Amino acid sequence: MARELFIFLDSTRQNNARLDNGLEPAPAHGRWVLCNNGKPLGTLIKGPLSSAAKAARDARVIVIVPGEDVVISEISLPGQNKQRLLDALPFALEDQLIDDVSDLHFVLGPRYGNSQYVAAVVNRECMQRWNDICDELGLRVDVMVPDTLALSTSIGTWTILLEDTRSIVRTGVHAGFAVDHSNLNQLLSTTITDAEGVTPERINIIDCRDVNINTNDFSLDSGIELHVNNFENDSLIWLAGHFDYEAPVNLLFGEFSRKEKVKGQLRKWYPAAMLLAAVLFLSVTTKVVNYISLSNESRRLTTEMERVYKRTFPQAKRVVNAPAQMQQKFKAFQSRTGKSQSSLSSMLTLIAPILRSTPGLTIKSLRYQNGRIDIESDLRNFAALNQLEKVLSERAGMKVEVKSASQNKDKVVSRLEIRRQGS
Repeated sequence: MARELFIFLDSTRQNNARLDNGLEPAPAHGRWVLCNNGKPLGTLIKGPLSSAAKAARDARVIVIVPGEDVVISEISLPGQNKQRLLDALPFALEDQLIDDVSDLHFVLGPRYGNSQYVAAVVNRECMQRWNDICDELGLRVDVMVPDTLALSTSIGTWTILLEDTRSIVRTGVHAGFAVDHSNLNQLLSTTITDAEGVTPERINIIDCRDVNINTNDFSLDSGIELHVNNFENDSLIWLAGHFDYEAPVNLLFGEFSRKEKVKGQLRKWYPAAMLLAAVLFLSVTTKVVNYISLSNESRRLTTEMERVYKRTFPQAKRVVNAPAQMQQKFKAFQSRTGKSQSSLSSMLTLIAPILRSTPGLTIKSLRYQNGRIDIESDLRNFAALNQLEKVLSERAGMKVEVKSASQNKDKVVSRLEIRRQGS
């Protein structure tokens, strides 16, 4: 058996009173003990439950709540459809309850006998408070039961667990109650009388108080055997060691079940998930539209390139890949004209710095052909023209021939032919 963390939650009534008065709720209090096979692995802790979360790691969490806050009832319901049974349960118990059924949480236990069921009823606010406490502590609760059904039971035997101020009584597999000590004897006698002949043969009394019980205080049928066990420890230790793992109800039912809690947590993310889905849909749709558009544009450009290729190279008979074929043609053309381009490049490398540094020079046109550069330009005066001719000859090693030069108002319009000396 895995480790188990037993937690007893104190009644929520004090916190509810604080809330009714506009005060902040007090920290959750209770008792807890970590066990292995019902044997404590450490001391029992009382007080704030903030330290219980660490102990809950890798342990099955069993939460026990006060029986005064839970009504246990046996009821007959026809049919076997679970949803219809759940719908009928509040109305079947309505006459036995003080609160409005809309304010209550109903738990339907297992079926036994002929259409007989055990049911548990707890105030919804009380249940919500217990649920919130566990959530705030980060506890993943497996079972939540009232202490009246946590006591172990056997046929013909009732069990009474005496605490400092209250008594917990298990009167059968599906029945039990919690009461203060002053009313225990009276309520016990009434319960035995109402049992209609199904009286217990034996009553086990576990006394966890400092001052033990006197059996003479009970005015019971002399045929009932009373067996007293003075237990010198906390009542939660006894409950952990004698816990009824076959308890007929688990209050974590319906809207408070773990399954519904997970659904509730997922529902919080529904808007974000829907928004994310919408964004992803728009993103995918946009990409698909762009892909289709680009595909169409690619086909159009391919068709246009094939048309240009055929117009540029009319002798071409077969067009497989127009861009690649055109690139091959250009490379072949460049290889044939590479010498002239190299000559132009080398000449410009030499004369460009001189042209750029000549004051007042404006180049109107520049043409290259067969190793010769023709430049049409404007200069300030004839002296500047003569100086440019001299510098190109001496510094760049060029042969400069002035083809024409004329005065036009405040500038000299000239046409120069430049080639390498010796060419």
